[in-house]
Amino acid sequence: MTFTDSRQGPGTLTLGGTDFGVQATNVRLVPAVDETDGTPTLANPEPDPTTEAPKWTLEGTAIQDWSEPTGFIEYCRDNSGTSVAFAWVPNTDAGVTFSGNCVVKALEIGGDVASENTSDWSFRVVGQPSRVDA
Repeated sequence: MTFTDSRQGPGTLTLGGTDFGVQATNVRLVPAVDETDGTPTLANPEPDPTTEAPKWTLEGTAIQDWSEPTGFIEYCRDNSGTSVAFAWVPNTDAGVTFSGNCVVKALEIGGDVASENTSDWSFRVVGQPSRVDA
C-alpha cells in the first residue's frame, strides 16, 4: 500500500452554484453513526445492536464578509433552511469531488474588534454524499 499526502488546497467549495472556496479556511464532511441497543422482546431480551447509515454534515470555517452583499455570510442568511446542491473539491490536482445536497443555516456575524472574524458552520447533508474521481 502506498501513502498519499492529501492536503487541502487549492480547491473549491460550491453551494447552489456559487464558489465560496476563496473564503473557506476549513472544510470537511463529517459522518455520525447512531447505534442503538435494539428493542428487547420476550423472545430476544438481548438483541444485537442496530447501526443506522451514517448521517453526514458538511462543516467548516469561513472568513466573514458581512460587507459584501453576495458573499458567504449573506448567502447563508438569504438561503437559511433551504436545501442546495454542494460540490467540494479539496484539491484540484487530486481530481476528487464530493457532492450532494445540504441544508444551509444562517451564520453568526461579527466577533473580536480589530481581528479577521470567522464563522464556523455545519450544514446537514440530505442523504449520502457522493464521490467522483476524475
